[in-house]
Amino acid sequence: MNRNIKHVIKSLALAILFLSGCRDPFDPEVTDQDLAVLVVEGFIETGGEISEITLSRTNPIRSGESFRPESGAAVFLRSESGEEWSFQETQTGVYTFSGFFDQELNYQLGINLLNGKRYLSDPMSPIITPEIEELGFLNDQEGVEIFVSTKGNEEAQYFLWDYQEDWIFRPGVRSQFFFNPATKDVEFRKADQKIDLCWKSNLFPKIILQNASRFANNTILQRELVRIPKRSEKLTERLSINVRQRAVNQETYDFWEILRKNSDDIGGIFSPLPSLIRGNIKSVDPNGDNVIGIVSMGTSTSKRIYINAADVAPWPYFIEEYEFCRLDQDTVLISDYEREFASGARIPVIPVVVVTTTIGFRAATKECTDCTLRGTNIKPDFWED
Repeated sequence: MNRNIKHVIKSLALAILFLSGCRDPFDPEVTDQDLAVLVVEGFIETGGEISEITLSRTNPIRSGESFRPESGAAVFLRSESGEEWSFQETQTGVYTFSGFFDQELNYQLGINLLNGKRYLSDPMSPIITPEIEELGFLNDQEGVEIFVSTKGNEEAQYFLWDYQEDWIFRPGVRSQFFFNPATKDVEFRKADQKIDLCWKSNLFPKIILQNASRFANNTILQRELVRIPKRSEKLTERLSINVRQRAVNQETYDFWEILRKNSDDIGGIFSPLPSLIRGNIKSVDPNGDNVIGIVSMGTSTSKRIYINAADVAPWPYFIEEYEFCRLDQDTVLISDYEREFASGARIPVIPVVVVTTTIGFRAATKECTDCTLRGTNIKPDFWED
């Protein structure tokens, strides 16, 4: 969710400029000053799963850069008993560790940057996340709503969810053929060469959270996660959604709630001001640099469901990229295969047969036939047919 934090921070900077013009028209001068504030975000898993800490910097308001990682840091976790574990930078700005931690102890995350700046989190008490009781969907005239139900307890009342969607899609024109430059002929594609069925994925960045103490018996029933509108390509064949649930403390919940409110209602006079966005990471040095972000610790749970097109039929859909895709009317004759197909810009689609002899192929553009331009033809490891 680190990129979500940065997006909201940038939007808040603009909001503050516009709030000062409530009575009179105001044309603010937006500064390009690069504050480069350190942003820290992550969750430390106590049960052996991969823990991930992301370090980055904020960008100037007009910057088109989406992610500005902070590399080369020393990131470590220290227990109240004095034991220490070091994270490894597995991607630029992303630090990971896998291990088991005592649920009864308190921990602090430490960060030492290459420039000598040091940061330390407030003490963290791990929270065990209850299992997801139900992950389901409802189909209505507007589309499909995917929801989650769970039950909290005295230790786990504040919940935060994220999820990943993966779905099958087809190109605008389906082809089983390709031009083989070695034989200078059109041949059937092998399984690993298929371009008529692909998978696409989306890790949803929206902040989704709920306070279970607001409900009887701490029971959250059918909390909406996402609504898939009619005509979405996600349900043309089969959709997978994997939901991760995490129980957090009130400080973490309040932090994400402020970000959510500002993200949903930037510039509203009743929105929490940016000065209220606090975290649990502090500079160790007196008069140290500012830092934004929060790190939590505990266990997380997840659940996956699949939704088939048949489950929501009829499901009309529209894929903008394929709106004008059509088969060429003219036939590419055998003698013209190399000239027409060698570049890969056009793909043979349907054989043209006279009596029993194939004399050529009708074709379509690569953009209309090759689904790998928008996704992958490699089935995800978790995928179930």
